[in-house]
This record gives sequence, C-alpha cells and structure tokens, in this order.
Amino acid sequence: MRRFLIGLFSFFVQFSFGQTVDSDAVSSKESFLQLNDKVLKTEIGLFSVKASALKKTDSLSVNDLIPVPIHSCTEKEIHLNITNFFGPLDTYIDLFFKDQASGKELDSIKLITHSHFWVKVPKSAYQGLYRTYTCDFKNNSKKSTFFSPYYKAFYSKDKRRLYIYMQGETKYGKCEATWVIMNDRYYTRVMDNIP
Repeated sequence: MRRFLIGLFSFFVQFSFGQTVDSDAVSSKESFLQLNDKVLKTEIGLFSVKASALKKTDSLSVNDLIPVPIHSCTEKEIHLNITNFFGPLDTYIDLFFKDQASGKELDSIKLITHSHFWVKVPKSAYQGLYRTYTCDFKNNSKKSTFFSPYYKAFYSKDKRRLYIYMQGETKYGKCEATWVIMNDRYYTRVMDNIP
C-alpha cells in the first residue's frame, strides 16, 4: 500500500508541476508592465503601443528623445543611422532578415556606436521574431526619406540609453520588441503582445 501511495503521489506531482512552458512565448517577465526602472518605463512609454493604453499626462514627450532615422529599407535589411561627424551620437543600426518558410525572420542586429564600438545583441533577444511590415518611402523634391512606425530607434536626451524598436510577429501573434542599450552595452529586451 505504501508503494502505491508513493507512486500515486509521484504521478500527481509530475502531472501538476512537471508541465513545461514554451520558451518562445512572449514572457510576462519581459513585459513593459513588469519594468521596475522608472526612467526606462517612462522613455519606452513615449513610443510603445503597449504603453499608449496606459499613458498618463507626463512632463516628457517624444520630443525628449533623439530619433535615429531610417537610412535605407529593403525586404531583407533595415538601416537606421545618425551621424554627427564622429560625435557622441554616431550610430549605425542594421536589422537583417532571412527568408524562412513562415516569413522573414530577424536574423541579426548589428549596432555600432560612436563610429567604432560594436555592441553585441544576443541571438536569444531576437530569435523567432518575424517581419510583418515594410517601410514607407517618402519622396520630396530635395530629399527622399523612409518612414515607418514599425521600426524606430531613439536616444535618451542624456545619450546614455538607446532604444531599438520593432513591431513584428512571433508564432503567438503580433508583438512589439524594444531592445535597450545602456552605456554602449546590451541591457535588456522589453517585449509585449499587441492587438
């Protein structure tokens, strides 16, 4: 009888607690709502879709961030950059996509700051994220520009934080991802499902 009870107990423990969670799911630990850093939460809240529903009147506006414009955009690459003649904001951001059966998957993020410092973004921070939107091309008489609400980058006013933003899709649906670079080092990813 004792063996039977131990076996039954082991079965219930394994059945109840042995469940696994798919690691590709958008983790609630990475959600905007779980951010503890008030500065990050405030600044990401200026451009994030998830935060727009929660916005309160704030003294900051998106004008308090320094945009990094899209320089070029193709089906397989998006390049954002800001140059200030070797100043503190010389930054080059490249998002590369590869063709997969399920769409164009983000294959790598290349980031160079101050014209020479390469920041490594770990593959786990973008693996399984797919491109679902393209850039809009605006052509005016003097200068052609790319614009996209789906791919953005911003520096904080103090230039210590860089935010790289993308709306895309995982196998669980539409999402937004913000990669945070702090003091020229990858810091974290903030990722949420969006409607």
